[in-house]
Amino acid sequence: MATVKVKVLEIIDMSFPIFVKFELIDCNGVSHHFIDKVPVISDGYDLIPPCTGNMRCSIIKETNNTIIIIIDTSKPDDIGSLNGEYQFEVFKEQVII
Repeated sequence: MATVKVKVLEIIDMSFPIFVKFELIDCNGVSHHFIDKVPVISDGYDLIPPCTGNMRCSIIKETNNTIIIIIDTSKPDDIGSLNGEYQFEVFKEQVII
């Protein structure tokens, strides 16, 4: 399973589980925002925004030049952006395989 780097922007809800707002910036510089539970992007609850995290994803396609990868965040954790998007073009360096 692959993960993509994200930036935790703020804590939304401190109850259990803690919810955070985080951001993925695609290869075109477009910012995509998400809200989900801390375990979705981190192993611990010691996040102090701003900080980084990793969101699990599936790799859909690598482009011919292998600089850009299309990822899908619906698998395995069904994480959609606040705009309802699940597929994003990101730089290969943003993805950990």
